[in-house]
Amino acid sequence: MSLLHESQLVLILDDDTMVTEGLSASLQREGRTIITCNDQESAELLVEHITPSHIVSDVRLSGQFGFEGLQFIRHARRHSPESRVILMTGDAPDALQLEAAERGAVAFLQKPFETKELDAILDLLSCSEHSNTAYPTPVIRMPMLDELLTSRELRPLFQPIVRIGTATPHALGYEALARYRGNTLLRNPEVLFQYAERKQRIAELELACVAHALEAGAPLAENASLFMNIHPAALSDGMRLRELIVREAERLDIRLEHIVLEITEQGSIPDTPAVFRAIADMRAVGLRFALDDVGIAYSHLPFIDRIQPSFLKISQHFGTSFETDPTKTKIVGNLQSLARDFGCELILEGIEHRATAEATAAMGIKYGQGFLFGHPAEVRQLLS
Repeated sequence: MSLLHESQLVLILDDDTMVTEGLSASLQREGRTIITCNDQESAELLVEHITPSHIVSDVRLSGQFGFEGLQFIRHARRHSPESRVILMTGDAPDALQLEAAERGAVAFLQKPFETKELDAILDLLSCSEHSNTAYPTPVIRMPMLDELLTSRELRPLFQPIVRIGTATPHALGYEALARYRGNTLLRNPEVLFQYAERKQRIAELELACVAHALEAGAPLAENASLFMNIHPAALSDGMRLRELIVREAERLDIRLEHIVLEITEQGSIPDTPAVFRAIADMRAVGLRFALDDVGIAYSHLPFIDRIQPSFLKISQHFGTSFETDPTKTKIVGNLQSLARDFGCELILEGIEHRATAEATAAMGIKYGQGFLFGHPAEVRQLLS
């Protein structure tokens, strides 16, 4: 078998699932891995993180522009210049072919075409080696966001937050960490949320993650708190968030005071009266708040008096081995004073070594989180 046949990683982009499913089924063979995408956003994310040997894209995708395929190949050439781009279209005027070539397409196929034509082009357009040993299946389909929101594969892991400085550290709570378990690039949570953000649906993904975290974490919430990350965009629809949590907590028999919403620094908090009314309403029913990654960014601190968080979480950037770094130690001390002034408890993230835990306790910080106390795990592992 030729070296080429052992090194093809082919990305197919078309908004028609019948097209991507048909092509991927027909093009399968030993040594070739095919990844299919049905929207521009997922394909753009993919080429930012991996380098396909070949990219096969339709010209017209389901967007307002009508020629999103041209936009995509320009994006692909910028992030994955080694990839060979093949464009498909039902209408192939000379001007369109010229524009496609200028943007980086090296071949053009007019629909309808026979799969063997595309198969031959893939072999003809050889490029650098791409080992597909990391891909256990011959076809990988990138799910659409609507599928992700309802997927059973969207299941969190949990990491303990413990009280330190005691003979036997015990759990204050568990942080729910969103994870997608499907076999795609979206297993990386950062990419998962980037995808939702590009679709301008980050709040919907956050609500889905909250629902999954409550469902999975209910057994942990009997004697400890559930900490759940909330992108500030979800606060724009605070009433919906509140209703979801109250409804699910009642169904799962979770006490509302055992739920802590960690407002992340992934975006700015909308400075509107409705957002802070929603936060006050959530506090009124017993929900608590935390500000996450304090120290890395300060955009949320101007609102600390209006949010009234119960916890400030010091970023692991400053927490990990802070006792060996005078600057980190000073920052941790300053944040401790800030927490004291606003009546918050402090949680130090990134504790990996016993020396860090001992230094944390010596400073009077009660709570910590990090690999020393446990890696992110399934609920059944934590309960056992």
